[in-house]
Amino acid sequence: MKTMYSLLVAAFLFAGCASSTSTEATDPHAGQDEWTCGSYNGNTLYTGPKGGCYYYNSNHNKTYVDRSYCNCSANLNQPKND
Repeated sequence: MKTMYSLLVAAFLFAGCASSTSTEATDPHAGQDEWTCGSYNGNTLYTGPKGGCYYYNSNHNKTYVDRSYCNCSANLNQPKND
């Protein structure tokens, strides 16, 4: 009975791990908060997780611009370097 319970617990743990890695494999931005998507007036543009397009101004605040300025491609985006 203990062996069966142990196998059942192991199966649930394995199933949970397998599903989280498959999501990350299909989403190139999984785990990223923002990624670079071009420039605007000499400032690096970033796209956030909800699709907003912005740059950081001289006060280190986000300044949003129209999304058409962000030129994102899933293969070319780079994560933000802090």
